[in-house]
Amino acid sequence: MQVDIQLVPSPPNSDALLNRTVVVVDVLRATSVMVNAISQGALEILPLAGVEEALQMAKVFPRGSVLLGGERESKSIPGFDLGNSPKEYVAESVKGKKLILTTTNGTKAFHLVSSGKEVLVGSFLNIGAVARRCLESGRELLIFLSGDEGGFSLEDTVCGGMLIGLITKKRKKSISLTDASRCAQILYQRFKNNLLEAFHLSYHGKQLINRGFEDDLDYCAQIDITSLVPVFREGVIRAPSSPPSPARGEGKGEGRYAMQIEENE
Repeated sequence: MQVDIQLVPSPPNSDALLNRTVVVVDVLRATSVMVNAISQGALEILPLAGVEEALQMAKVFPRGSVLLGGERESKSIPGFDLGNSPKEYVAESVKGKKLILTTTNGTKAFHLVSSGKEVLVGSFLNIGAVARRCLESGRELLIFLSGDEGGFSLEDTVCGGMLIGLITKKRKKSISLTDASRCAQILYQRFKNNLLEAFHLSYHGKQLINRGFEDDLDYCAQIDITSLVPVFREGVIRAPSSPPSPARGEGKGEGRYAMQIEENE
């Protein structure tokens, strides 16, 4: 099993993805929003690249059945129902609804890797469950980081490094790591005891703080608060077909900023 990570979000060779599992990561904040929304009962999420495309897509669905969410320059989009803060995507707002989401980095990334055999939504919020799902598939793995407007993202790389560490810890044999994967793993070791430090040092993290979204950094740094792993297929993100087993501490806030199940074994 080879584990690779793409450190900048350039389009990968689509043919090379056909037999791979792909995990898309945009910790601050798109994939954290997606994981939270689906775990709170949203029916599905349509990740779209553009604002106008999102507005036109919303007209296809019956009034009241769909919510528009997303951001530009980290701010809510005029005319949209929700922004890009995971705390907004609670059951009272999203349960039973379809979501149309457009963000600067994360929503575009899914369409760049759509040829993958299985495309998963990854974040710190569900990272243990993502690792288990990758191991169960047994396929070669690409962790695709959404990055920051086409560039390197510190927080996404740290998340990818943690995922690589969990996978190698559980399956010590027959794991082949690329140089990029080893770099991500080393970077994660630097911040493993304080993820918020990485968030506060990152360029995008500083942007969010300056724009009044520091609480979102706290929220997105939580580890394993859900065992749900949303799947992107045919342009739509949905819950997996088989129900996940409960994560330790799910719904109780016990996963906050701490290593969990795999790290402690």
